[in-house]
Amino acid sequence: MKAHKARINGSHRVDGSYRVPGRKWPRMASEEACDKLYWMHAPEFLFRMRASHTGRFVYESINPAFERLLGTSSENIRDKAVSDCMSAGDAKSICASCDACLADGEPVRCRHRLALGGPQRNFETTVAPVRDPVSGSIVRLVGSHRAIKEGRDAVETATRRVSANRSVRLLSLQEEVQQRIASDLHDSTCQHLIAASLNVMRMRRAIHDAGHADTAESLCDEVDASIDQALREIRAFTYLLHPKNLLADGLKITIEQFVDGFSARTSLKVDVEIAPEVDELSYEGQRSVLRVIQEALTNVFRHAKATEVKIALEATDTHFKLRISDNGRGMLVGQARSGPKAMSFGVGIPAMRVRLQQMGGALEIRSSSATERRGTTLCAVIPHSLPRKGTRCQQH
Repeated sequence: MKAHKARINGSHRVDGSYRVPGRKWPRMASEEACDKLYWMHAPEFLFRMRASHTGRFVYESINPAFERLLGTSSENIRDKAVSDCMSAGDAKSICASCDACLADGEPVRCRHRLALGGPQRNFETTVAPVRDPVSGSIVRLVGSHRAIKEGRDAVETATRRVSANRSVRLLSLQEEVQQRIASDLHDSTCQHLIAASLNVMRMRRAIHDAGHADTAESLCDEVDASIDQALREIRAFTYLLHPKNLLADGLKITIEQFVDGFSARTSLKVDVEIAPEVDELSYEGQRSVLRVIQEALTNVFRHAKATEVKIALEATDTHFKLRISDNGRGMLVGQARSGPKAMSFGVGIPAMRVRLQQMGGALEIRSSSATERRGTTLCAVIPHSLPRKGTRCQQH
């Protein structure tokens, strides 16, 4: 079945699908192990697909639950069109949901009756786009089919809907992060290696020319510098992609250990002061704070050209105050807000804002212009409801 644009009327379409309400789903750094575990054991029927050059939607993979339902393997269904794997009625409904997702560029849900190889039942299909990190175009779709329970199971149905939406979102975000990592390594690290290769070629020619020993030595230095820079970036990016385990050590120690490793791999001097009360936050709260710090340090490493960073996380009776400052080149105010030129790794500043908003907090970024070189300061306020301990912490 060929992809076609769905007609849109407000938030609902004539094909029965509708846009997922609320703010846009943010792209953030995903938990890869959790995503893989969910993919393998989820009861929902999960899938990845793309629009082929002929305009048909073709499967890339399906999860084990979907394999059992269809009686086939993910390998057998790969690169096959939806219309070749499903009945005509099922294929029409599924492709309509995919068309709606492509038309809006946003996640959609659609309730419809599907057979999926058995008797027809009520299903809710959720489809989310995965975008190329450079061009912003949609390169694939991820989604799920979830059987809808009726009557007295309405409450359970609503709960499972939230879980299904979250799983699709995580799968979508995981793939976008992986693509962004590939782009970063290609656009930055690979360029250093290419430069090294070209210099080696020049060096070989110079060595064969009599009386050019000095030139050969200079070229060798350039090669060493290019390779050192490439290795430095690879080590830093790899470390940033493997955060410590909060469950083992708590947030305070995790941040301190992470910063030590970051400093060793990037040659940035980082001073850290963390209030021990942060370990009393919920696990989700601790993870969000850690991700904000990771994003901030990554932006400093990639963009600021700084030599020093200071991190301070202090506690008051009602909230935590996080301050991350560097002595780098600063940035334009607009870069701290949004847009394709915003500083980012994964999703950068927008992801930090979303994480803090989900905790009831706020983010403010102060920066000098790129010419003043007085650095950038990130200030975050994170409310908490922890019990007061003796005296009130001093606020600055």
